[in-house]
Amino acid sequence: MNSDQKIVERVKETIELEKKLEVESNLKNNLVAMTFVLSDKFLSDQEISEIWRDYKMVRIFKYAEEQGKKEGIKEGKKQGERELFKKFIKGNFEGCDDKIMELIDQAEISKIEELSERISKIKDLKELEKALKQ
Repeated sequence: MNSDQKIVERVKETIELEKKLEVESNLKNNLVAMTFVLSDKFLSDQEISEIWRDYKMVRIFKYAEEQGKKEGIKEGKKQGERELFKKFIKGNFEGCDDKIMELIDQAEISKIEELSERISKIKDLKELEKALKQ
């Protein structure tokens, strides 16, 4: 590859080579998407538009959008679990303070799930705080 070749031409050549690979279609799409994402910081908005137009990457965009939606749903569920746990704690333990709420916000979701299953065995806020810190 010629070193004075424009980056946009290098990206296009790379994508063309990736499209010719004899591999599963999904892997091929992932490679093309990865190349596009990695080269994004070197390309202007106009060059990005040119590549999108030339390669009709709508399928890749849809794939990325689907992945983003799935990730958003996962994060939404985690946040919902965390909020429900906080409401339960506030309703069942008098004197619940911001410190406990912050510990809940900082805890891994697996810890929240574990504590949710054994919450009936936790006697007071000190025990809950200790469990959240572990």
